[in-house]
Amino acid sequence: MDNLKIFIVDDSPIQLVLLEKVLLKEGFSVEAFSKGADLIKALSVDTPYLIISDIHMPELNGFELIEKVRGFSKGENIPCFLVSSKADDAIRKQARTIGVDRFIKKPFEYQSLLGIIDDLLRDKDTVLESS
Repeated sequence: MDNLKIFIVDDSPIQLVLLEKVLLKEGFSVEAFSKGADLIKALSVDTPYLIISDIHMPELNGFELIEKVRGFSKGENIPCFLVSSKADDAIRKQARTIGVDRFIKKPFEYQSLLGIIDDLLRDKDTVLESS
């Protein structure tokens, strides 16, 4: 994928490593974080093409993280999507309210995840071309 950078954050080291391996194998450049606060610090100096975050994390959960990302002027246009083992209507509604672009329930097939990434990147390119 032309070495596009993706930031990923998950407090589960196993999930983080697995996701990072899949994305690297697909040709993405990946920065992995175990804490949302570390991703926010990195965002102040670098701009990813996409952010993938778990919802349920200590200190700064995925909802709070995306709200902070959207607070950066450059964060408004970064596609963001959340992953979670819970996917009830309240969680999906909250995700839409804060501007999450996509949501996927764990466990998921990596091909489904890659399809979502492809859709988000295609949508982002379309928005950038029409600006």
